[in-house]
Amino acid sequence: MPLVIHPDGAVSCAAEIPAGAKVHIMRATAESASAAAARATSAALAGLKGNAPKVGLFFDCVATRLRLGEVFGHELKSVSDALGGAQFAGCNTHGQIARSEGQFGGFHNCTAVVCVLPE
Repeated sequence: MPLVIHPDGAVSCAAEIPAGAKVHIMRATAESASAAAARATSAALAGLKGNAPKVGLFFDCVATRLRLGEVFGHELKSVSDALGGAQFAGCNTHGQIARSEGQFGGFHNCTAVVCVLPE
């Protein structure tokens, strides 16, 4: 996540970027962040293979919360709606590690990660 653009054009980021690395700086809206959280929840629910969810765990980058401000509640509502009444807990983190079959691997900033446990 870019934090500061210096007068000389250099960019300081939240995480160290190795020399020679390829970086993509992306932008999101409150609506796209909420939609992404809903898709992450739906993907986690699909992993239950038809079993009802008992509880969910939701992790999102603190940068998303800071960027969205009070609108961050819309993202939480998207998760709640997708869980269909199952309770969830979570926290804001400094990036997430995603290691799931069929998904991107590695360190990500500004992403929603959802785990759902069955009844």
